Amino acid sequence: MEGDRAGGPAAADLRRDMAAVRAACERRIAQGRDRTAAAASAFRGAILSARSLAEHSVAHREKLNALKDQLRGLEAGLAEALSTQLKKESECKLTSESISNATATNEQLRGLLLDQRARRDDFANVISHQLQAIEALEANVDVMGKKNLDGAIMWYNKFLGFRVVAGEGVKFVFSKVDMQSPDDEYSFCIKVNKDEYSLIQCTPLLKDTEELVKDLNCTNDLFKFVRIMRARFQAAAIKGVHPAISLCTDTSSTPISSPPAVSVDTTSEGTTNQSHSRSRSKNQDTRAKRGAPPRSTASPLTSGSGTRRSPRFAAADAGNRH
Repeated sequence: MEGDRAGGPAAADLRRDMAAVRAACERRIAQGRDRTAAAASAFRGAILSARSLAEHSVAHREKLNALKDQLRGLEAGLAEALSTQLKKESECKLTSESISNATATNEQLRGLLLDQRARRDDFANVISHQLQAIEALEANVDVMGKKNLDGAIMWYNKFLGFRVVAGEGVKFVFSKVDMQSPDDEYSFCIKVNKDEYSLIQCTPLLKDTEELVKDLNCTNDLFKFVRIMRARFQAAAIKGVHPAISLCTDTSSTPISSPPAVSVDTTSEGTTNQSHSRSRSKNQDTRAKRGAPPRSTASPLTSGSGTRRSPRFAAADAGNRH
């Protein structure tokens, strides 16, 4: 009180000034806070805006990269399409050239075909004339071959006294074996049963015929067997054995499958038959080409078509006919 009183009015003014200054400072501080808050708010807004812009920029950059990749793919596709187009154009050009070449080749071939047809007709005419000449020539050859065959048969009958008689089996008869008695007939009879030969009669009876029949069944060489039997008859005649009817037991060996047909002729008969067979075969081929039926010539060991047959089947057929 004493101080207030001592200060007087000056102190009161000072207090009032200080209060005014304090109030002004407080107002300034409040204004600074408001400004700071506003600045902070604006800064946060700017940061959010910048962040949003950055995110948009990143998104746009990704889209831009995607668009760039898509553009690269489109450029690659365009380049491939252009390459394919060029390739197709090249292939089309080559195809056109190939078609042109093929057309030219077809024209050439058509001309060659016409020439070949003309030559074929000419050759056909020439061949037709030649076949007619060959047919006439081979007709003469057939006649000569038949005469030669008849001559060979007559030679066998005249000089060897050989003939074949069919009956229960096939009988082979020889005369002119014994020079002292040329009319004596030596014979043997064979039979074929299930592709196997057996000797059923031998006049006169000879030794070791079983071995000969076995060899015949193994080799199927009937001509060799006939020659050996005639030689055996000659040897028997020299020893004084004369024909007398004698029956042989069945000398068929163990069943053996029929071997391939083997035909061995004597020199004269083989030469004659081979010549006649070749002539007849050529004639039949000629007639087949011209559409005429083939001829057939009867022969003990040939079929109707002129094919050489196995002696075994010929013997069996001769026995069956009688």
